Amino acid sequence: MQIISRTVSILEEVARRPEGGGLVEIANATSLPAATCHRLLAALAEDELVQRDPLTRRYSVGPGLVQLAGMVTQIGRGASIEAGMTALRDRWRECFFLASVVDHAIICVRSMPTIDPNRMTVTVPLGQPMAPNVAGSAKAILAFSMPAERERLLASGGGMSRFTEHSIVDDDSFADEMAQIRDRGYAISDEESEVGAATIAVPILLPDGAVRSSLAAIGPRDRIIALGEDGMVEDMFRTAEVIAGFEQDTIADALVPGL
Repeated sequence: MQIISRTVSILEEVARRPEGGGLVEIANATSLPAATCHRLLAALAEDELVQRDPLTRRYSVGPGLVQLAGMVTQIGRGASIEAGMTALRDRWRECFFLASVVDHAIICVRSMPTIDPNRMTVTVPLGQPMAPNVAGSAKAILAFSMPAERERLLASGGGMSRFTEHSIVDDDSFADEMAQIRDRGYAISDEESEVGAATIAVPILLPDGAVRSSLAAIGPRDRIIALGEDGMVEDMFRTAEVIAGFEQDTIADALVPGL
């Protein structure tokens, strides 16, 4: 039904705006008339699915929606992670994947290719090791790891291997890259592992401050960089926060039984 589709569009738009959104902004983003958007927002606010700041008049996610999301996550770790990654894939139409530290390597433990048959894309096979000095998913983990752990994972992953002319292969440049990732909060691999391809990866920060996994998007270089600047990074951070609520060391088990 049209009203359901419109309501979902509004909820998605509100959810992707951490600072809240004004009526006109939300109406324009959802291609709805302002009057229709206002009516649906008012109905959502009655059930606390959204809330309106009386001073700024901006709408943000309400406690009712947060509670509903919490109920969904209780279905199970794997199912919840799958749901989050599916939502990202369907919204941005790119390949999203999860990389985790498993034993002495950083590998892809879940890969979700785009389902758009007419879209040129790049995919990451399940179980593929991540080259630690060039893969965005690996760099997002290494940047937030202790120096000794970083050196161990670099060595076990093959060291500073060169894949393209953009690959970082010296210690000083890599140290600078780690600092930039920590300052920015996420990693970018811009044609470092494959010409024409880019990866954006956000760390999955656990409650104790450790980072053992990352959530990444990969695809054609220009498109991925543009999407990252158009709200995809913020969307990925929200999903990563949900994943971080699960037990440390069980992410791989939840997604790939027996790994």
